[in-house]
Amino acid sequence: MEDRAHALRTEINVAGLASVEATLELALCFHHAVRDDHEGIAAGIGRLRELTSSGDYAYYTDIAHFMANRHSPTAPGSQAQWLDGESATRTRWHSLVTARREHLRATL
Repeated sequence: MEDRAHALRTEINVAGLASVEATLELALCFHHAVRDDHEGIAAGIGRLRELTSSGDYAYYTDIAHFMANRHSPTAPGSQAQWLDGESATRTRWHSLVTARREHLRATL
């Protein structure tokens, strides 16, 4: 997975598609959260912070924290305003991760 992600990052950078790179990192955070890979999710969140430091897509970092069921240690009061509130949004994103874990366990 990491080799493919590295190749995609390179292709995205060459094409100059910064928003796509942030989306890739968010997808990788989902993958790491499903696998309960703490190092992978931490690295992914770090890359997301760098990619969204301009403010564009900054909510992706919040979503990555939600998927991993983590609280953001550096930004406890996110600028994002969730339509259903942070708690409901956090629950929905984390539920996607737990549903995927259950699906994968059932197929083994």
